[in-house]
Amino acid sequence: MADDVERQLPRGVAVSRHPAHPGTHFRVGAGDPPSLHVVVQGSFRLSQDGERVLPLDPGDLVLLGFGPRGGAPCEQSLRCVAPPPGAAPAPAELLSATYTAAPVGALASLAPVVHLAAGEVRCAPGLSAVVSLLRAALADPSPGQARLARSLLEPLLAYALHCHERARTGRAAGAFDRRVARVLRLMQEKPAERWTLEALAKAAGLSRAALARRFLAELGVPPLRYLAELRMQRAAELLAEGDGSLAAVAAEVGYDSEFAFSRAFKRHTGEAPGAFRRRSRSEGAAFRLPPVRAAA
Repeated sequence: MADDVERQLPRGVAVSRHPAHPGTHFRVGAGDPPSLHVVVQGSFRLSQDGERVLPLDPGDLVLLGFGPRGGAPCEQSLRCVAPPPGAAPAPAELLSATYTAAPVGALASLAPVVHLAAGEVRCAPGLSAVVSLLRAALADPSPGQARLARSLLEPLLAYALHCHERARTGRAAGAFDRRVARVLRLMQEKPAERWTLEALAKAAGLSRAALARRFLAELGVPPLRYLAELRMQRAAELLAEGDGSLAAVAAEVGYDSEFAFSRAFKRHTGEAPGAFRRRSRSEGAAFRLPPVRAAA
């Protein structure tokens, strides 16, 4: 993958600094160019389609929109969050870079969200050096420094991708994260359970933030999004192969009402449950959502 990325690296388009305060947010739509963001100061939270996904701390880096376009959420946002109660107010700042769309297939193996924690960035000398140079260039508004900042965009992305690939390869060489596997088993064995991120994290012996980070690193989606996809996949199988009522199917995959289930199913598949059941039986083949990973 590394050689392909170097040959087909997306071109940097623009880079900017964003001073922020609690509540400030930066929207990234599904049709927007791929982007890279570095938290310089303060704390931010990544949300997808309104769902809170990932806390971001100073030094964290996140890539959005470089993976398969079909797998991306409709809308993502980076929102500055207030410091914990009792903590002194602190300035917040986000560094953002946008890129041209990657050639088809060049970065297809990337997840819709790639997160590099501050520790991973610090342990990658090339990446941390480019981030420091870029911050210094952006601190000076002169035309020469602006040109220098733009010239650093391709190296910034190349080093970020290299750091991610090294971390991904290291994970692949070892065992699948046991705590994430435990959460997967719980979801798959009890999809109708009223799971919350807090309950899943407690079952895994992790904080909510730690589980969100680990789950995203292993599977490329946040825990509750994975759970929703798992439920819809199970519902599709029940509708295509079973004779239970829509209310029974809804209850089996964790919905209190037929209405709520029907709305969720149509949102995920583009088709109402009843219409899906009739079509799948008349065509003799069930609609399949993208496969979810089995627990290790």
